[in-house]
Amino acid sequence: MDMKLKTLNRLLAATLLATLAACGGGGGGGGYPALLPAGNGTGTGTGGASGSPAADPVTTSPVITGTAATGAALANAGVVISNSNGSSPCQEASITTTALGSYTCTLKAGETAPFFVVVTDPTGNTPPLVSVATSTPAAGAALTVNATPLTTAILAQLSADGNALTLVGGKTIDAAALTQATANIVAQLANVLAAIGAPAGYDPFSTSITAATATGTGNTADMVLDVVKVVTTTDPNTGKQALALTTVDNPTPFILATATTAGSQLTTPPAGVTDLSKATSIAAQAFTTCFALPAAQRVLGKDDTILASAGGPEVNNVAADCQHIVADSSNGAGVDFVHNGYYMGQLLYGILTSDAMTGAQFSVPEIMAFYPGTGMVQDKAVLNIKYIDNAGNPGNVVTVARYIPNTATASRPTNWWLVGNQDPVDVSVKLQIRRVEQKNAANTNSNKISTFQTGIQVNVNAKGPGSTTSTTGTAGNLTYARISGPGLPGNGAAGTGLVYVVSNQPTQSSMDLYSKNGSLTGGSQCGNGTTYNCPNLWFSRTQGITGTGATALAANQSGFVWAQPADGVDPSKIVKGAKYKVELFYGTNTVAADRVIYKTLLSDLVQATQAVSLPWNTPGPQTLSALDPTGSLTGAQTALTVDWVQNPAAQQIGGAQAVTDTTSGGYGPMKQVPRGATSVVLDNQTVPQFGTNIGRTLNFNYRMLDTSIKTTVYTYN
Repeated sequence: MDMKLKTLNRLLAATLLATLAACGGGGGGGGYPALLPAGNGTGTGTGGASGSPAADPVTTSPVITGTAATGAALANAGVVISNSNGSSPCQEASITTTALGSYTCTLKAGETAPFFVVVTDPTGNTPPLVSVATSTPAAGAALTVNATPLTTAILAQLSADGNALTLVGGKTIDAAALTQATANIVAQLANVLAAIGAPAGYDPFSTSITAATATGTGNTADMVLDVVKVVTTTDPNTGKQALALTTVDNPTPFILATATTAGSQLTTPPAGVTDLSKATSIAAQAFTTCFALPAAQRVLGKDDTILASAGGPEVNNVAADCQHIVADSSNGAGVDFVHNGYYMGQLLYGILTSDAMTGAQFSVPEIMAFYPGTGMVQDKAVLNIKYIDNAGNPGNVVTVARYIPNTATASRPTNWWLVGNQDPVDVSVKLQIRRVEQKNAANTNSNKISTFQTGIQVNVNAKGPGSTTSTTGTAGNLTYARISGPGLPGNGAAGTGLVYVVSNQPTQSSMDLYSKNGSLTGGSQCGNGTTYNCPNLWFSRTQGITGTGATALAANQSGFVWAQPADGVDPSKIVKGAKYKVELFYGTNTVAADRVIYKTLLSDLVQATQAVSLPWNTPGPQTLSALDPTGSLTGAQTALTVDWVQNPAAQQIGGAQAVTDTTSGGYGPMKQVPRGATSVVLDNQTVPQFGTNIGRTLNFNYRMLDTSIKTTVYTYN
């Protein structure tokens, strides 16, 4: 192993998972006290925070307080609380959750339940969380009202249309039905609650969610949200969509109980699941402690001379507070951290060296997927490590943890280690939703309409780690990649799937789509040999982006990058959890793959007809000017400024690019956008001349935190 990596990994390898816990630490940070005063306990009632509130020795006004969490606490989220009149019962003019997801509402005099709570994720990655209190705390008392996917699902079961927000709009709640529905659903969780050691009387609404601290790993109410997930599935009894429960280790859905029907109990999760839940909060503490240091103090050494084909620049020495974060062959883990060919000092180079990350707060990592081990294969889990920088901008790192038996110590009380996915090449397979807005109202070409479109993107880095070597000794660099699996052409059969080829553009690192029938010899780049930057295959599109057209499908374009009937693409099989085989070929080899790796989808496919409901940013004045064929920017631009208006509910923009070849439609390189910015200068490409007969197209990539891709394209042509 590279000695620089050994140095960093030794320095970085036990606090992450020795100081890793559950959502409770959410949104960020370490060293914070519990969310509620001592004595607020677990709550004893079922349904809508109707348990006995605890006395508050300080305040005289009654208080509603709680935590908004999804499996990691929801930080910096807007909280709206309303009473039966639809008005706010709180003295506070506005309420926002803390970095730990907690909030407080000081009730006005005379206010009485019910109190409805709606929490909105500022990144737009999580649907609104809904909760309710059916009792009124006494003066000087605090009442816990959590807002989580569980509370939202329970309330949805009481709504005629299955939408928890409908109850909020109706301003009434059937307290008896709520109590019964909560009891029935808690009964479904019995095996999970027993496995994690939850106390008697657990209530999703009123049991306080205690955040992880420097000396604690959060409570069992926190762990429930890590282990149990709310999903939508088809009810086999009705054939209709219904809410269901799963656990991170078992995707089998159990239909959610209601106030009048009991549900089946979830199966008991393996010990590794509950151990991982405890371990994740230690990671949040370690990262937060490390990034409390200024960049110059946390990074003590780095090497900026490493070639991209070897992973690029690397941090190789860090401060004591940043030590022992990942696995290494020299520590208890006995294995070196590698993720997509990058060592940890390369994977985290950008945030370790960024001044904007000084004081960043890290949420307890979200457990995105859990893979139980069998035989000699150990349990693995995909962790989404989210953070907020010192300007309040979100970011994340997704990597893999592994359960390595008998490696826990007194100073590092967990057998879980961050090891990365151990893949030697930088490859990703992600699902994408795109909004296309045609600014030329006179263009009626069906291939140029405003539309929502959905598809898959395969990104194989032909200039990154692992691109210059193969495991079989084949001479030459990476040349082809073939991706096969559920829903793709051939549905995973040998020799079928999508084939990608190294681009003919010397500055482009990503490979381009070459064939859709698995052939490594009978295709052409982007279908015509001239177009470039085509990593996407599109499945479907809508007739428009407003009105009925936004929810009605249009026929696919006839182009190569669009799925055609003869391709045999089945989007219904391209779902979260689907596993894909990636075969890599080097040099002139087109027979047996030199390397084979596997990728699993970690997000769901957003249907094109659903995209109208997503939050989107809007173009700013400079972008609109750049798309005006009669404006001042029609000439070729080597430093074109583009901007956008940030929708508070939408994700931030992470990258922007323009079509640089108006003949083929090929895009130029992506220009990275600093976190929090609302404009960027495209100075890494020449944007061609623009006029009535020569179009211009701009693409904006959102900064997604769930491994999906979301883009907006503005075009005038």
